[in-house]
Amino acid sequence: MKSLDSRILAILASLLWATAFLGVKVGLESAPPFLFAGIRFLGAGLAVALINRKKGVFIQIRSHWRIVILVGFLQTFMLYGFFFYSLTFMKASTGAIVNGIGPLLVALVAHFTLSANKLKKSQFFCLLMGVAGVFLVTYNGAADGSTGLESLNSSETRGILLMLGGLISGAFASVAVTKSPDSLDPFVLNAGQLIIGSLGLLLAGFIQGDHFYYGIPDLGFWISLLWLMFVTGGGFSIWYYLLKVRKEALSEIAVWRFLIPLGGSVLSWIFMKNDNPTFLSFCGMTLTALSIFLFYRISSSRENPEILKEGEF
Repeated sequence: MKSLDSRILAILASLLWATAFLGVKVGLESAPPFLFAGIRFLGAGLAVALINRKKGVFIQIRSHWRIVILVGFLQTFMLYGFFFYSLTFMKASTGAIVNGIGPLLVALVAHFTLSANKLKKSQFFCLLMGVAGVFLVTYNGAADGSTGLESLNSSETRGILLMLGGLISGAFASVAVTKSPDSLDPFVLNAGQLIIGSLGLLLAGFIQGDHFYYGIPDLGFWISLLWLMFVTGGGFSIWYYLLKVRKEALSEIAVWRFLIPLGGSVLSWIFMKNDNPTFLSFCGMTLTALSIFLFYRISSSRENPEILKEGEF
């Protein structure tokens, strides 16, 4: 990455997304996935559009409607639609493990689709280390102590494939953002794609007959919804800013997204009852931290060969 500021922003976006796990758990107690997600992303999109109204939001969206619709379809509708729907087929612990390979998939897609995002074999190894670290953290995540990967049946296999499909869709969305015209402001792009994707999610919820479970939701639901709107609007705006304005390599900033499941696990240990870290969890966090350190040590060697000679690891 080009600067320390970019790394700080990537970390901030990842930590914001990490807090979403708790908010989603609270929100889903009052509303089904598609309805809740649709309201969340629509509110976030409208808020970002309102904040950036002086930039000619609707004029820019109209001028670049194809890329806005594409990103909204891939990022908000496909990624999150598949993510929420996949969890109806498998345990949450299985979902956490599968979701942990997201940064690796982003780096792989960027490596093969963007000429400026080629990675060394040693960097791929670091990404695999990160995936292994996330696996260890979430290994004992199930309430019953199972790994979530034991005795997979056809339903759980379907859920895994759906989640993988969503993760791949999200990776291609980031590639589309990287290739989008410079004349399209990243915050405007984020607002447009959130609104378009949320409408798709709300339509899916309408088709399923979604409704609030217990009438008017309680205060906890509205607090979680407002926080998730902030997380969504802020997180994706920072991410798109890094890709479009800072021109950061997608394959390199993706590694910071390992912090999302790790941060989510830490928050669950702090705030959720009967959810405590284990020795394997600490081993996994250490392994993931080491993978990030080595990844950027290797990356820095490209610009400063004296830091790490070619072939060393």
